[in-house]
This record gives sequence, C-alpha cells and structure tokens, in this order.
Amino acid sequence: MSLALFGYKDLREKINCEKEWMKNDFSECPLQYDSEACWIKNAPICRLYLLESYCNAFGIYQILNKEFNDTLADEIKKLQLNPILEVGAGNGELAKVLRKRGIDVYAVDSFKDSLPERALNKTDLPEKLDYRDAIDKYKPELIICSWMPQGEDWTVYFRNIESVKAYILIGEIDGRCGTRESFKEIPGWANHVLKEPNKWSMCRTDYGLDFDKPEIWWRHSQIIIYKRQTS
Repeated sequence: MSLALFGYKDLREKINCEKEWMKNDFSECPLQYDSEACWIKNAPICRLYLLESYCNAFGIYQILNKEFNDTLADEIKKLQLNPILEVGAGNGELAKVLRKRGIDVYAVDSFKDSLPERALNKTDLPEKLDYRDAIDKYKPELIICSWMPQGEDWTVYFRNIESVKAYILIGEIDGRCGTRESFKEIPGWANHVLKEPNKWSMCRTDYGLDFDKPEIWWRHSQIIIYKRQTS
C-alpha cells in the first residue's frame, strides 16, 4: 500500500527518492507533516524509509493528527482539572492543538536541546522554564508530558506536588522516553491507557502500520493517565 500512496513502481525507486529528499532536508518531499491533518493523511510518514531523519528535520516525536487531537482533548475535558500545564513542550505544537479545542493550557520548555529551525513557531513558542520551576509557578492540577527526555524521570516531582491530581504521559514505555520507572505502577496512583487517543497514536518509531485497521496494530507510543487516589 505504501508504494501506491507514494506513486512508485517498486521499493528501490521509493528508497532512492527518499534518500534524495534527505539530502535536501526534505524540502522536496511531496509529503509534508500537518499536525491537524486526518490520521490517514499523516500515516504515510510512518512508511518513509528514512522516518527518523524526516522526524528530526521537522522536530517530530509524536505524529499528531486530527483524530488524536480530538480524542485527547475530549479526555482532558472529562477530567475537569485546572490549571493544566504541559512540560517539555518543545515548539508548542501539542499545546496549540489543545487550545484550538478550547483547552486552556500553559506550555513550558527549558530549551536545553535546540529545535530544528523549521520546527520553530517563532510567534508562539512555549515559555522558557524548567519543568520544576513551572510546576511551582502554576501549581497545576493536571500535567501533560509528551516524550519526556530519555533517561530522565520527571514523574517523581509531579507526584510530590500537592496540587497535582493527575498527569498524562505520552511516549515510548521501553526506556526510549523517560525511564522504565516513569511508566511503572505507583502506590497511591491509579493508571490506565487512554484508549481513544491511543488508537490514533503515531510516533517517530512506528515503522509501518496498518492503514485500514489502526485499532489493531501495536503502537510504540502509549498515552497513559495517572490519577492520585484519595482515601
């Protein structure tokens, strides 16, 4: 199916073209990522031979799409928690799509790791702030963290803040995002996968997927909510 989507007669032709796109930083690639495109429009990104290079060029970790954005926003609205804070927000893309759906969210990033130039939204970047300072400043009831830096576990600080009633983690659960400890069972905190946004989840490590049945293919990036249990 991927060859038909790209219009190539064989795999070798497709691979050669994609290598040429990488040389030009994907400026000539006919597929351009759109965080508000429907799932099927962005799904071919996961069939690129050079997916990681494409995602690096655009600063993509989670491949957003309309269905994912809509269902995640619905889940957040059900919680009725405020303030809402996104930490490690990068170029602010996730916060932007949530605001478009009526969710008031603060977005911060320390910008320790520079973003690719083409990924920067220069008119609406997140506030430059470390996640701990941001939590202390905004005292959120809900924290959203998409693709926590590998090898770091911010969730310990989340749970230590009295105002935090829940947090949502988006990303790999096998150590490529945060640590394995970040996604473990925590006494005093109930957790479960948010099924609807998880159904439409795509990320930079999803090499190949079933275009016709998104609900059955295994996705690397999970969307998990942790809720503080009250006695």
